[in-house]
Amino acid sequence: MCGIFCYICTNNNSSVGEETLESIENLLRNRGPNYESTLVYDSKVLFYGSVLWHQGVSLCKQPIESDHTVLVFNGDIFQKREDMNSSDTLWLLRKIEASRNETDLFNLLACLRGPFSVIFLRKEENRIYFARDAVGRNSLLIGRKHDGNIFISSVGGNVPSSVVYELPPYGLYFIDLASVNGSESVTLLPWTDDCRELDQMFCSSLTIQTAVKIQTPVGGNITQYNFNFHTLLLNETSLDSDIFGCLFKHPEIQNVCNQLLGTLRNAVEERITNTTQYCKMCLEKQSECIHPKIGILFSGGIDCTILALLADEFVPTNCPIDLMNVAFEKVSRAKVKPTVIEWNVPDRVTGLASLDELRRLRPNRVWNFVEINVNRCELNEKRKIISNLVFPLRNVLDESLGAALWFASRGVGQKNGETYTSPCRVLLLGSGADELFGGYTRHKAAFERNLLGYAEKSATEHSPHAYQKAYEALEEELNLDWRRLPSRNLARDDRVISDNGVTPRTPYLQEDFIALVRSLKASQRCYHPLGPGIGDKLMLRLCAYKLGLTQACVLRKRALQFGSRIADRKQNASDRSTYLED
Repeated sequence: MCGIFCYICTNNNSSVGEETLESIENLLRNRGPNYESTLVYDSKVLFYGSVLWHQGVSLCKQPIESDHTVLVFNGDIFQKREDMNSSDTLWLLRKIEASRNETDLFNLLACLRGPFSVIFLRKEENRIYFARDAVGRNSLLIGRKHDGNIFISSVGGNVPSSVVYELPPYGLYFIDLASVNGSESVTLLPWTDDCRELDQMFCSSLTIQTAVKIQTPVGGNITQYNFNFHTLLLNETSLDSDIFGCLFKHPEIQNVCNQLLGTLRNAVEERITNTTQYCKMCLEKQSECIHPKIGILFSGGIDCTILALLADEFVPTNCPIDLMNVAFEKVSRAKVKPTVIEWNVPDRVTGLASLDELRRLRPNRVWNFVEINVNRCELNEKRKIISNLVFPLRNVLDESLGAALWFASRGVGQKNGETYTSPCRVLLLGSGADELFGGYTRHKAAFERNLLGYAEKSATEHSPHAYQKAYEALEEELNLDWRRLPSRNLARDDRVISDNGVTPRTPYLQEDFIALVRSLKASQRCYHPLGPGIGDKLMLRLCAYKLGLTQACVLRKRALQFGSRIADRKQNASDRSTYLED
């Protein structure tokens, strides 16, 4: 990841932006520890860029300025291009400068593959453009100072005298520098019809320009399937012994699993191979490196265990893979606290079980199981850092998950009983799997609530029509979760993890994989009547089973905040957080 920042002055005095930059410069620098610089344009705009080098044979410095453009870029472009060894930032600069107008720019950014946030100035137009990818995987915040000046940044920290929001990933935004003082200073070219949140954020200062429309060419030709799990399992008598075997008798199930695994395998490959072949320790000298460079946030559940098994195919055999497993000292309300801290939290138990399965399936790989144990004292020492990274989000769930991800990505723990610090620069996450495959308790609740409601009305709980109504309700819940994903999870996770000089990469959120899974009906992704640990994310569990993960494929879903025991179950997740201030 990189740290990017742009301050736009309404009074032609960019020096006033230096105070704002200084307040968050450490956070921006942590995101890009390999290089940093600032650039002032026309006494009105202050740019800052820090670089975490991944793509290209040499580091690409930022901000980049040419005769036509100033660019700061944070992200990974996985587009097939002429020279995949070249810098993706330089490739993007060339594409921006080849774009004749805002329509060309809109199409360019809408069709980029990979997570990104970007800010660039087109000198001839005297415009600042900025955007996040449509999935919202990378953070970009927008703030307005009390004096009317605007800033755009990867992180918000605690900028004084300002109002800050996460920029919704709704399209390509731009600001005309000549009219920055005007009442409608920001224009949006949307790549979605759903532009909620904008009224609250921009009030009357936003113009939505809907003339530009495109069809994003993602996903290719996708086969439409007609099966549903309810019909396939309705007349089976051997479910208790071999649910997966029963389902794999059907060719359509085999075909879907093959497609999903093939697409996910490609997503994992591009997220492992598109990086420098050096760990944190070897990057500066660029010496031959056989240390771990790829880590995985590892609870032992099916999402991360599938990623670990697929990652083994692309990480060089002489390099270990770090499995980051986090445990927190349990919240205790007792006056007398225990003398010995119990680190055997649920995620530690399942993590060790799935580690055994990985070692059985891939015995030639060195799997580093990194036990990251965080006591309450250490957690409170880092409270301010984590709060500033989570900002502008402020509730209990955000700060609990933020803390878990911050300590995981820092990678300081124990390996085989000895102190260890992971040198990885990339962390693979299972983000998106639950939203795509119906893994949350609320998905099960939506299904069962409507199934039982229909049964009470018609006394036909097991009728096809009852299940159709239940799945329609589940489909709505899945679509709602998908729309909320960028604002609930992804930008926060990016800010927190990147603070440790580590890039989060999310294979389940690769464009082709998203398109493939979302082409499946809810009735083809999960079947909650089978119960937790099987029915939720059933299609993904079938994929795990096909890979040989016969134990991990039946592990129950457990949220990170509870599996690591950072969360206090007595607190409401949506409350404003005081947890880290205990």
